[in-house]
Amino acid sequence: MKNSFRIAEISFGYSHWDYASHFEFESCNFEVQRFGANFSVTAMKALIKSLHNEVDAFALSSLPPSLCLHNKSFIHRQYFEIMDTPTSVPLCDGTGLKEIITIETITNLINSKVINPKSGFYFPVALMNADIEEYIRHIEGSRLFFGDVYAITGMPVIVRPFLGLMSVAQASLNFATLKSMKGQSASFESSLQEMGKDYVVKQLRSCTYVIGDLPIIDYFHRDSNVFKNKELITWTKHEALEEKIASFGFSKIHQLMPTKYSFTPYLNFAVLEAVLRLVNQKSSSLSFEEWQQLLGAPNQVMHEVRKYGLKRKLSTQVKMTRKYHSLKDSLLNDKTPDFAFVVHALSHKDFQRIPVVGSLIKQLPSEWSDSFDKQVAKLPPISYGRINSIVSSANGKEVNGIIYALLATPRVLKDSDPEAVYNQIHRCCVDAAERGAKIIGLGAYTKVVGDSGVTINKNSPLPVTTGNSLSASATLWALYDVVQKMKLLKKSSTTGLVQGSAMIIGATGSIGKVSAKLLALVFEKLIIVAPRLERLEQLKSELEKVNPRCEILVSTDANHFAGISDVLVTATSSVDQKIIDVMQLKPGCVVCDCSRPLDFSKEDARKRPDVLIIESGELILPGAYNLTCDIGLPKNVVYACLAETAVLAMEERYESFTLGRDIDWMKVKEIYKMSQKHGVKLASIYGHLGDISEKEILLTRELALTRRKNG
Repeated sequence: MKNSFRIAEISFGYSHWDYASHFEFESCNFEVQRFGANFSVTAMKALIKSLHNEVDAFALSSLPPSLCLHNKSFIHRQYFEIMDTPTSVPLCDGTGLKEIITIETITNLINSKVINPKSGFYFPVALMNADIEEYIRHIEGSRLFFGDVYAITGMPVIVRPFLGLMSVAQASLNFATLKSMKGQSASFESSLQEMGKDYVVKQLRSCTYVIGDLPIIDYFHRDSNVFKNKELITWTKHEALEEKIASFGFSKIHQLMPTKYSFTPYLNFAVLEAVLRLVNQKSSSLSFEEWQQLLGAPNQVMHEVRKYGLKRKLSTQVKMTRKYHSLKDSLLNDKTPDFAFVVHALSHKDFQRIPVVGSLIKQLPSEWSDSFDKQVAKLPPISYGRINSIVSSANGKEVNGIIYALLATPRVLKDSDPEAVYNQIHRCCVDAAERGAKIIGLGAYTKVVGDSGVTINKNSPLPVTTGNSLSASATLWALYDVVQKMKLLKKSSTTGLVQGSAMIIGATGSIGKVSAKLLALVFEKLIIVAPRLERLEQLKSELEKVNPRCEILVSTDANHFAGISDVLVTATSSVDQKIIDVMQLKPGCVVCDCSRPLDFSKEDARKRPDVLIIESGELILPGAYNLTCDIGLPKNVVYACLAETAVLAMEERYESFTLGRDIDWMKVKEIYKMSQKHGVKLASIYGHLGDISEKEILLTRELALTRRKNG
């Protein structure tokens, strides 16, 4: 196991606070270097791109927060751009970790009477600390003061949260927008702030505590006496910043970062997340439940986090709406969903499957298709159908699901503003929570957009999973089944490895990477293909550690090795380009196309009857269930990502099992075992031209042998 790591802390803030630090934690050596981007997205992305081959993880600090206001998701556009930067190493922003640790530490400080909640808390920017604000506001006798209006608009107004943070934040943002539209002059704003300083100090005389991280306190400090003789509650450590902050007149500093993590004088939750993930070998993002297990947080603390953590809280409106949906479902004899799943149109033809309007869409002239697709994508997502009466073979538990559909094709989604796509998915999450669902899964492109479900999960009122763990498992499950039946490959008597070559296109993606690691354990030669050579080289070094006996080849051109590949897995998100020429494939090659939309067409399959092209492993759930909508598969056959969501519901593990671009291959094994336990079966092998029979597999084998013989 590796015991020496390098972390790059890339801060959205000022570069003059940059540092370098060396420390030891859990018998591992760490080197951390900070790089300030001076509030430039371009600079931050450039740093990630230039450093990703030199570090083991990125700690991204001082990022704009993602928020939920009135059950709507508000995620800063700059956050999207930064978190969507391609990299082969983990991107850590510390948000999930912060929710748990800050509430636990504040609870301890209050219980030990170090902090008196009745003495008043001032949040210079409560908008950025909504989880802490929610928790403290519900402590009996607590008094809170919000400086958001002052910070955002410059108006000397400190607000008491009689309507909560949401109304205050919304009013502040609206005012700031109005001010910019009217072109208020900088000199007027400066004068307004100057006149208001004393007034702000007077408003906060009865307040003892100031809550915020050090960069925010520094950034919004307005050279007044507002902080004099007050006690600071913070969760960042930085020697130079702490020295400057001390000059603001604070009488005491309470550190929410637990003392057991005092291994460096420079620490924030982004860095801590990177350290903990590296020490615990967690390449993929951790769910809320996984952080609880890793940190050993008490159940009572987790109860408070779930109750008041903004990302998990159900509003009164949601609770009332849930009762309405429950009553409606009862009257319509519909079952309350245990889980939800989001799909979208894979092509223009999919709109023809929509009940009632489908027949009208068929009549549209073909030249109108692109324009229609762009316009219909602006409509809200729809409740597309139900999947009822799934029954576990293990415990007899029945689960039911609801399926949502985004009215957008992959091409439109790819060209759309990520924020717009996130907000559509968020609407599905909120509606599913209102109907009583306890977990939601993402299908096709909805699990690829942005940071692959991480941000969506942060804002969702119920856990989100991408389903990629079971997708990867089912892909290899189907592939193994077909390769066995083709009987063209043999195992080496000396190494035990399959004597052949496997190629993965899209190898640096989530499903591609975990497939590569598992196939490297089986094949003598593995070819990994992706657009970026530097990411391939990084993956190659990882695979060589997985199995030094497997020869790893890299290429950005799939056609270069097409003629020697016995097995091909495609895991891309390509929309409008051919990733490989089907005519270049080796006779007898088994192709598993797990991309959505598919990388190979029906025409490709017809051109090469000596090549077996199958779709990714689709599954059959247990029980005599009923799927009421057409998802483009044979009757009662479901996508593996949908099956993962259903399996988690049967297991009553309502957690974000799979998130982010990286998949933990231990989770691939775990979800496979869970699926077997509950009775999930591999569907009939399904190809681009329909079901693939045993007879067709044997015919493909004979054609391949003949073509190989004839050259």
